Amino acid sequence: MIKKTIITNTITFIIVMFFVITFKSIFGNENTLIGVTTITATLMFLERDFTASPLKNVLKFIGVNLLIGLGASLIVASNLWLGLIINFIVVFIFSYIFTYNLRQPLYVPFGLQYLFLLTTPVPTDRLDIRLLALIFGALIIMLVQLLFNKNKLVTSGNKILVDVCESIENKVCCIKGKSNNYDSINNINSSIDEFRTIVYDKGESNYYLTKEAKIKLNISVALEGISRILYSDNNKLINLMILDTLEELVKVAKEVISINSKENKTIQLNSYNIKKLLNYCQEHEINDLLNLQLLEGMICLDDTLEELTKLDIKQYNVVDKIGDKSEIFSKKNIKSFLTDTDSPKYCYGMRMAITMTIGLFLMEYFKLPEGRWILFTILSLTTPLYETIGAAVIVGNIQELTIERILMVAIGTIIAIIANKYLFPYNLEKSNEQLRKIYDASIKKMFKELRSLVEGKNNPEFIKHLFVTISIIESKARMNKQIDKNQNYNNIVNERRYLASNIYELYMWIYRESINSNDIDKIINNVKLLIEYKDDAITNKVTIIQKSINESKNINTKIIISTILVILKELDKLSQLVKLNEKAQI
Repeated sequence: MIKKTIITNTITFIIVMFFVITFKSIFGNENTLIGVTTITATLMFLERDFTASPLKNVLKFIGVNLLIGLGASLIVASNLWLGLIINFIVVFIFSYIFTYNLRQPLYVPFGLQYLFLLTTPVPTDRLDIRLLALIFGALIIMLVQLLFNKNKLVTSGNKILVDVCESIENKVCCIKGKSNNYDSINNINSSIDEFRTIVYDKGESNYYLTKEAKIKLNISVALEGISRILYSDNNKLINLMILDTLEELVKVAKEVISINSKENKTIQLNSYNIKKLLNYCQEHEINDLLNLQLLEGMICLDDTLEELTKLDIKQYNVVDKIGDKSEIFSKKNIKSFLTDTDSPKYCYGMRMAITMTIGLFLMEYFKLPEGRWILFTILSLTTPLYETIGAAVIVGNIQELTIERILMVAIGTIIAIIANKYLFPYNLEKSNEQLRKIYDASIKKMFKELRSLVEGKNNPEFIKHLFVTISIIESKARMNKQIDKNQNYNNIVNERRYLASNIYELYMWIYRESINSNDIDKIINNVKLLIEYKDDAITNKVTIIQKSINESKNINTKIIISTILVILKELDKLSQLVKLNEKAQI
């Protein structure tokens, strides 16, 4: 492992050095730092997939680079006060654009690039070369994206799903008493989060998901539901025949997911075993939630695997723009940055713009020779998630650490510390509160879509995109809980995850019309009981729904109603956890 890491780092270093040297030979010594920041941005951006809208994104990169280049040149050519205004606008724009409410910020390379250009201006007759270098840098970022991330859902996504399947296999063996080797449920959840992040990136820009992403999203939901049941405290009560069939199904799932071309899709699914299992469960009147919920996940997995085998590799990245975008995903309804004052985008953007303007004022007004260190320090300390690019700001003639340079760093540090604490602060508590609001609004919209579905209207594109978004919300919430010592909050995060998954599963079950015609009214009535939940006692509702399960003769109907019951119980449990959390904070 160590040898592999050394080799990888060595190759990366060689590529970086080759790129920077080549960039310098093309665009001149004065633009070398653009090459440095370009390769920095290129490597950093590889963790995200910008290939869903390549033209749109490359134009955005070019636009920001030109803004930075022209802005830096205008500041140098302008008087102090006009320069400060231009600086504020430029810094806010690139900080706001590349900071994300639900993802890690990516503006650091652009911040470094801006400071390099600001502190190393070129003559007017060389400005065109600098702008060409900036355009070229943006093109390189997107070119590398297309080379490495175009099929990220296949190359990286498949491996994640296969690993989850293997974890499920190991857990089944453990339940059967054949092994003690299995992953924790947290590891499985983290893997599924990572997969859904890939899906989120793939569809974020254009809203609509690719055909491949839709199918594999459903696979991830099925695997998560299966894992949740296998890791429950009473997993020893799982029916043995169900467990045996699951073991076969997961083995087939690994093979199907691993295949990337239509020509090789010769694997036979175990649909016969699933049908045989359903007949068995119906005959033996399996009515308990544990086994019914496990059956739901297995049937969902079996259905989606069959869809995947029928999907031609050429259709993987095809997008069917079916259904209208919901208003929350419509650009014209996205909050203006002037009113979105509670978001990290706005807070980071304003804090960065104000502090960098203060630093520039000190540097220019007092004619500080080493004043750029104030700016570099502010940039470093107001981006705590990226404290390691700090080394990249050490440029220029550095023979010794002078007292003056130390003083500039100290001034920048003081400005950053004060700003982080008092200037548009965005702390853990504020982050958790914002995530809760977004989550609550999203769950309400999921219930609204569920009601619309029951009434005969459907918008599967929206429910899929909404579910992926909720997954990203919860992924970030779990990152926050790692430094949040409130155990109630940790439980709330986990329950919110389960609730969203089950609502999505219920929606997809009803959407697929896996409903016995004789049971439609019964299902509609039970869904209404769920939607009408108002934080009240659920005992009577539980009794009514459980009675529906027991009386149903069709196994599919039992599974659907069992999901309704699980969601109702999760709503009640989540309500109790929230109340406990509120009491703890009083």
